[in-house]
Amino acid sequence: MIEKYGIVKGQIVDGETYQPLSGVQIVTNPASTSTITADDGVFEFSKVKEGDLAVTARKNDYLSSTVSIAVYENETTDLRFFLMKDENDIGWIEIYDPVPGNGAVEQSTSITFRWAVEQEYSRKELEYTVYYFQSNSTTQKVAGENLTSNEVVVDGLSYDTTYYWYVVAKYEGDRVANSPTWTFKTRVDEE
Repeated sequence: MIEKYGIVKGQIVDGETYQPLSGVQIVTNPASTSTITADDGVFEFSKVKEGDLAVTARKNDYLSSTVSIAVYENETTDLRFFLMKDENDIGWIEIYDPVPGNGAVEQSTSITFRWAVEQEYSRKELEYTVYYFQSNSTTQKVAGENLTSNEVVVDGLSYDTTYYWYVVAKYEGDRVANSPTWTFKTRVDEE
């Protein structure tokens, strides 16, 4: 199989002043490489495998931020991140390792969403809200709210349907991080 590549570039700005931010660490998942933004807040990955990609931005004194994008062969995907100041000294947070895994198929219509969290200051107790929605739908449903564990059960999903889901981390009621948006497909009804 021939691997195909595209380009990802973007700019990181302060979420309040809209001024470019230098020295922001940019990492991708699946991992391709990492980089640091220049004085103009700009970054670029010139050879990224085609497919879905999560891009995370981290900078001291700012909340980390992750976006999910699609990379296409010989195309440039442009991003603009707005990083918010870390008012509560939360540090960076990464939400990763989803179950079901991104792109999973043949999933049950009753499923347990699980995820891993890595955070700079683990003493800060986070709460999670999990959202999910069907492909071609703009209506999001809440799988669980103000959760203190890293899992939640969802029942009553439709058969043979693609779903998207993501996790929002909160600290004392304020949103401090989002996971990438992951996708899975339920199995065909065998009856």
